[in-house]
Amino acid sequence: MISLSQNGMRCRATKEIRTHEGLIRRFTEGTIRGVIDNLGRRLINVEWDSGITTYVFFNEIEITDGVQLSAALY
Repeated sequence: MISLSQNGMRCRATKEIRTHEGLIRRFTEGTIRGVIDNLGRRLINVEWDSGITTYVFFNEIEITDGVQLSAALY
C-alpha cells in the first residue's frame, strides 16, 4: 500500500540514521517521496538534502511544514 498524501512534504531527522549510503545526521532535512507498507510496518521514503535516499520509520523524522507526522496517520 502506498500513500501519496505526504509526497513533497519537508521533514528532518530526529536522530542519526545509519544507511548503506552513509550517515544521516540529526536535523538533516529532506523531502518525503512516498510511504509504503512492508510486513505491517510503515516506511517513509525520504530524499535527504545530502543526496541520500532511504526508507525511515515515522519516529525517525518530524515534518517541518508545520504538521507533525504521527502514528495515527498510519
